[in-house]
Amino acid sequence: MFWKYNNPSSSQLETILSKQDVTLKEVMDEEDILNECKAQNKQLLEFLIKQEVLQELVTLTTTEPPEDIDERSRFKYANIACEMITCDIPSLNERLAGDETLLSKLYAFLDREPPLNPLLASFFSKIMAVLIAKKTEQNWLSNQVTCIQVIDFLKAKDNFVQLLLNHISTSAIMDLTLKLMTQVVEVRQNILNYLDSQRIIQNLVALLDPKVDSGRHNNVAQLLRDFIVQARDNQRNSTERIDPDPLLNALESPETVALLLDHILAEEKCETAIVGGIQVLLELLDANKTNIPFAFNYPNANYDDQNDNDGRQRVVESTLKEIQKRLKDFHNLLLDPPKKASILTTVGLLEPPLGNTRLQVTRLLATLISIGGGELAQEVISLGTMSVLIDLFFAFPWNNFLHTQVQACISAALNFNLPSDQGDNIALSKHLLVNCKLVERILEAWKENDEKSETSPIGNARRGYMGHLINIANILVIMCSDTPLGIMLKDNSPETAEALRAFNENTLTEANRVREALLAGVHPHTVNEDSDEYEISFPTAGSGSQLSLANFYDAYGAYNDEDFEFKDGEDALPTIESRSGMNFDLSEGDLVQQHELFKQVCAQNINTLDDADDQIFDEKEHTFQTVIEKDAERNSSSDSEEGDDPLMEAELWNRPNEASEAPSMIISEDPWGAKSDTASTGGSDWANFSVAVFDAKFDTIEKPNEAVAPVPENDLKIENVETEAEESPTGVKQESIDIAQLQIEENAVASTTNETSATKDNQQVQNKETSKMETDTMQKEAVVKSEVTPPAIPLPEA
Repeated sequence: MFWKYNNPSSSQLETILSKQDVTLKEVMDEEDILNECKAQNKQLLEFLIKQEVLQELVTLTTTEPPEDIDERSRFKYANIACEMITCDIPSLNERLAGDETLLSKLYAFLDREPPLNPLLASFFSKIMAVLIAKKTEQNWLSNQVTCIQVIDFLKAKDNFVQLLLNHISTSAIMDLTLKLMTQVVEVRQNILNYLDSQRIIQNLVALLDPKVDSGRHNNVAQLLRDFIVQARDNQRNSTERIDPDPLLNALESPETVALLLDHILAEEKCETAIVGGIQVLLELLDANKTNIPFAFNYPNANYDDQNDNDGRQRVVESTLKEIQKRLKDFHNLLLDPPKKASILTTVGLLEPPLGNTRLQVTRLLATLISIGGGELAQEVISLGTMSVLIDLFFAFPWNNFLHTQVQACISAALNFNLPSDQGDNIALSKHLLVNCKLVERILEAWKENDEKSETSPIGNARRGYMGHLINIANILVIMCSDTPLGIMLKDNSPETAEALRAFNENTLTEANRVREALLAGVHPHTVNEDSDEYEISFPTAGSGSQLSLANFYDAYGAYNDEDFEFKDGEDALPTIESRSGMNFDLSEGDLVQQHELFKQVCAQNINTLDDADDQIFDEKEHTFQTVIEKDAERNSSSDSEEGDDPLMEAELWNRPNEASEAPSMIISEDPWGAKSDTASTGGSDWANFSVAVFDAKFDTIEKPNEAVAPVPENDLKIENVETEAEESPTGVKQESIDIAQLQIEENAVASTTNETSATKDNQQVQNKETSKMETDTMQKEAVVKSEVTPPAIPLPEA
């Protein structure tokens, strides 16, 4: 931990420790005292290992504070003292373990009349566990020193084990006892032999006597069960060969099992003693099957595991024989359990209630029948135990804990199988059908349930055992199909066999179908893999939303979650197999034509700029090229720079398509709303063609000084160009949208002169420029079939 090596010393704590008359409580009042202990502050350790300080620490942890102290701070110093002692400080542990006076003061806590203070008992237990149990970071020598010294001190006390047993009802003392029995590593065999010599196992079993207080019954049973599990795990998981555990051998011995049965089945019946004893027996029989090693299931297990299984099997057989001798006593407990007061429940008054005793006896019987032999089966048959269990099943219709255990008993009895040399292997099953009349009881209970369900005030309220009754009936039908048991039933009671067959065909099959049917017919986590679409329900606010959803499906289709799932080994989502069905309203030809058109327009603008060596433009760059990329050097050559229109790009790409082309006209002014300025350099009157609108169309030539209203512009749409050219009112043949756009760009003119600039020189300049543009157009577009050059456009007045 970081504070063990890197935590700096507290200057405030060192100041306090430097005082001559410093007290322990003053040191304990420091906020970081525990962190300083874990960091092994040298000055603090020198203070703590003093004899008088250690004595005060032990006193605080074992002495109950005065009752007049506020409860919130009453055990403050006791808790801090315990934490300081158990900080895993080797020097402190060695000093405490090596001082017999301190150990005697600590040991004196046990020599009190029960009950102990549970909080102080937890402090005592924690300190003792630190001294005797090996910790991960503790070195071997330190553990040997402290553990051996403490164990020798405890062994010297004649009444140590007895004191532990006296206070076993305190959970902290029970935990300490378990640690002594299972977690002492270095001197394991030493402490185990000592405890065995003190007959700790036999003394613990004797505490399950009905005369002992019930508080110790529960803790003793829990202690013995935990010890069986941990001791078996220690033997199985040990990496080194270890000696047998004398305590475990003592508990598994037939003598101890017989002693346990004598105490719990005494004439005086005590439910806590009986229940605790049965739980220990079930652990010895390994009823939970949670600790069976894999060697039990695999034939190729190693030799040690096989020996362990053989030893466990011998323990089960010896325990089973001892229980079988007292089987009649357990049978009598079903008929006459310990007395219990009546209990009022929501379904009525239980007088008497089932009780935990009969429930645990039923659980024990289910385990015995499943692992027992022929002698046990004959004993059960002679006692009539199965009939008693069936009676209890129907007598407590709402106790599902009982129903589960009775079902386990009946299932084990119906599946009971013995080798042919050990007697009749279906004797117990035959007893269930013939003597216990199991089939008749099931049919009668089913009929009674149907009648009471019809007359129930709450309507269709079936009995609480019906689910388990269906399970028992299904097992019975399977076992009586084409088996020796079924043949026996047909021979001895053909009416019962026929009733069972009819019940199976008419009633049980339907009950199984209803019970196995999923709610709404489909498991909520199951996806219909055969369907490619989901039925998505949206709020029906109007037909518009439904139409929108329908259009979405028509355009893009619908997909399920599997189309978007990651597969193992893939780094990206898989492609959608049906994406070709998506309709984006664009054909491949449209995409190619638009791409070529864009390239040509950009190239035209670039070529126009290349010819600017002998021209001076006062321009406002609103072209495709300037929208895509701003050229700083080109802009610096212009005398007047204007910012880009933020709406231009959106307008270029988002104009609506029209079915028919509007008549084209020449617009006499900048379509972007910007006025043209006269070039400031050189006085040139050349027109600025870079401001032309590419998609404008013209059907007439504007006369000079004639105001013409602009018409809506059409988008760059290439559809049936030849047909539109034929129908054009001007007779202008529009072979291609590319030619038209280039001609428009070359012939668009902005105002560059004043009122007196319409002179002969300007007309000559204009004619010269027109001729030059026609020559450039012919060179760039070789595919032009015909060329129409509009008349020269007079310059309007400024």
